[in-house]
Amino acid sequence: MPITLSDGNVMDLHFGRFDERQRRYRIRLPNSAQCWDYAPLIDVLRREPGFTQLRFTGLTARQWLDRLHAARSVDYWPYRDWYESVMRPRLAELGRRPRVPDNHYCIELARPPLVSSIPGHLQKLHLQSAAVSQWIATLIALTGQGLKTEELEVSGLLTRLRQLPGAARLTLDEVLDKIDLTHALPALACESHFAYVAAASWRDCCIRIPPKEYRRRGLMGEGREALHIIRYRHPSLAWSIVRTRYYDLLTPLSDWWSVLNEKGRFIEQPLFGFPTPEDAMAYAEYRMSQHYAVWGKSQSLPRWASYALPGGYGYRELLITLDHWPHDYQPRHYRTRNVLIHIRASIRLTREGRKVLYLDEVQSDWHADLHAAAKGQLSHASNPPPAPYRKEWPLLAMKMMLWWAQRLGVDGLAWSTAELQQSRWAAHGPPLLLYRKALPEAARALAGALSLPLESTLMAIRAPIRQVVWRRSAWRVCDRQGIPITKPFRHRHQAEHYADLTGVFIDVEVPVLWLAGLPRSEAIPLYGVSTLTNLSP
Repeated sequence: MPITLSDGNVMDLHFGRFDERQRRYRIRLPNSAQCWDYAPLIDVLRREPGFTQLRFTGLTARQWLDRLHAARSVDYWPYRDWYESVMRPRLAELGRRPRVPDNHYCIELARPPLVSSIPGHLQKLHLQSAAVSQWIATLIALTGQGLKTEELEVSGLLTRLRQLPGAARLTLDEVLDKIDLTHALPALACESHFAYVAAASWRDCCIRIPPKEYRRRGLMGEGREALHIIRYRHPSLAWSIVRTRYYDLLTPLSDWWSVLNEKGRFIEQPLFGFPTPEDAMAYAEYRMSQHYAVWGKSQSLPRWASYALPGGYGYRELLITLDHWPHDYQPRHYRTRNVLIHIRASIRLTREGRKVLYLDEVQSDWHADLHAAAKGQLSHASNPPPAPYRKEWPLLAMKMMLWWAQRLGVDGLAWSTAELQQSRWAAHGPPLLLYRKALPEAARALAGALSLPLESTLMAIRAPIRQVVWRRSAWRVCDRQGIPITKPFRHRHQAEHYADLTGVFIDVEVPVLWLAGLPRSEAIPLYGVSTLTNLSP
């Protein structure tokens, strides 16, 4: 049950970000956790007078309690007692959640400089002070002059003004202070895990280990009945993969592969090693990751890399998230909560040798589900919650990707066409209208606002006679029928390089927005492009 504080604000608790926060900050819960052990993982929601929806405060239950205590608020003890009364019945349910989070979370890559366009519209009127009723009438009139109705609704500005007497006078600054779009500001993120990446291209070598070193290194055999040869060495960490040949009446094998650490010693592993060098390398990298975990950092976890268009580099799966939106939506393609748009992108070269950020796919599960629910065609058990940017999410995606392309230092932003989507996903019913109409319209709006060249360019794509697929824990180069034509590769870029060398390329025409010396974007309107400004850094 919510609680009403002395200032009229209604407070409640939200558990939707519990798991994500536990994974992101790697919080380990005690086995017999009590109410306040969970407080750093639970959000506090607030509903202001006049509003019907609760919104995130940006604080956890523990942080909110600390704020009340620091202010010596009269709400401190009522809030504390209310929190414990809400949590006690849920302790058994919360106790069944993992004590140690799994290594999967969403990390924020960047927060683009998205700003409200409402201040720009009001400042053009040169109205410095007016009655509340006049401000309300002015804002409503501005919706017919370029201000988006949805932005005005989401900002809560009209609702806050209507709580005041109509004759009260407010300055422009006082009106602007009542705009709150924090919950609708998207972030650019990707799914990640925490690890030290030890993977690298192992170097071939052939170094025989002298028999006198067998005992010191922990290797099997003495004298001439054993042969240990270092066949691969890690280029930076000096771990080695050793091939062993040993014969006697008791060993079940005569030939196997083992792992030596940076000191050249046999580490904990099966006594008779691994049947292939690839298995030994995988185990070595796992052990190195454990050993050097203190140097770990967040690493992106691409889930759909095998579905990307052949070629390119720097493949990323970019998520545009609404972490503070006061509803919970679970997308179909990712584990992260409230993914508004997901984009699969990579950097590619045009026929003229210019670098572009190429958008392989732009998709919104959330809005697709809302569209299906409106038509009564939703396959899920429950309807999706409401989401912002109902008609503007393709434009939002293009604005954020244009800004991201600037940060990457490429020459332009290109994206897939309806024909390419049709040829690759015809059986799955791709959203052709998005690529045929919505994205081109967004691109034209940006080109007009920023005076950017909107053209088409040729991009070389490898023909399907060479396909790179992920199969049985390795990347394989296959022919048109899906039959492997060479040994498996441990890294995709190795497989792609081999496929490029042996494949045939065809030219495809894709639309592109050339950045053409565009200054770095310092302010991007959250809705529309009418107040889009670009300031030199």
